[in-house]
Amino acid sequence: MAQWHTTRIEKINNYRQLNGEVEAVNKATVSSQTAGRVAKIYYDIDDFVDKGSILVEFTNKEQTARFKQAQANAKAAEIAFKQAQKDYIRIKDIYSKKLVAKSELDQALSNRDALKAKATAAQSSVVSAKEQLEYTIVRAPYNGIVTNRFVETGETVNPGSPIMEGLSLSQLRVITHIPENIINLVKTNPQAMVLNKGREITSEKITIYPYADKITRTFKTRLDIDTQTSGLFPGMTVKVAFNIGTNDKILIPTSALVTRGELIMVYVKNEGSELLRHIKTGSQYGKRIEVISGLNENEKILINPLSE
Repeated sequence: MAQWHTTRIEKINNYRQLNGEVEAVNKATVSSQTAGRVAKIYYDIDDFVDKGSILVEFTNKEQTARFKQAQANAKAAEIAFKQAQKDYIRIKDIYSKKLVAKSELDQALSNRDALKAKATAAQSSVVSAKEQLEYTIVRAPYNGIVTNRFVETGETVNPGSPIMEGLSLSQLRVITHIPENIINLVKTNPQAMVLNKGREITSEKITIYPYADKITRTFKTRLDIDTQTSGLFPGMTVKVAFNIGTNDKILIPTSALVTRGELIMVYVKNEGSELLRHIKTGSQYGKRIEVISGLNENEKILINPLSE
């Protein structure tokens, strides 16, 4: 039995496709914060690293010695302060009984406060020395993959020397540039899809830079994507489709098309008969295709004509 489709006008989203590039949200070069010689390297290029894992260790005899000396100084200063506190309390008690002069009480108080300040300074030196010791161990700032290594075992490095470069695959985004002639349309309706190998990935967040490039007259734009389902990796090129409004279109099932060489036609019902009519088609939407010319609204076309 023949199946007929009645054409109608639909409002279809109009998309503008632009080129984009995938990049990692978290990418960084880890640098040395102290001078030293590389003692151990635990990871290399393409290795996965957990947050907090040790990437590189430097020789640390000097830093260890400083830390231990600072601890010893802090301990001695704390003992001296506690003794001065006891002496002050004792002299204060004696002074209350009017057995010593006030000058002796003032001297005990002054000595206690001086030793308290010394103990505080010594404790600060411990914190500083510990920090310098910790600088000899370089750790990963986040989960990620090592993309470059700049040092070798035995190499001497200075503060600021690059150690390793890496990125995280847990958060990705796409960078593209929107022409100024459509920027207001995108800002009015910020919807976009990342297209990759037939897949459509909806952007979770769109961030448009508030200024245009002076040379290209385009606005740099970031699109956050769902990393778990994207199948994308940093450095890949993709297409980005922005919704810039709607158009009235007639869409028909692709199964209604009849091709004769380069001609595209459909069977149209006309007073009980079937007439083969040439049409011009446009964009395809799944199993439906846009008709640019050759058909009007409320016309009946035959579906699957070749099976009749």
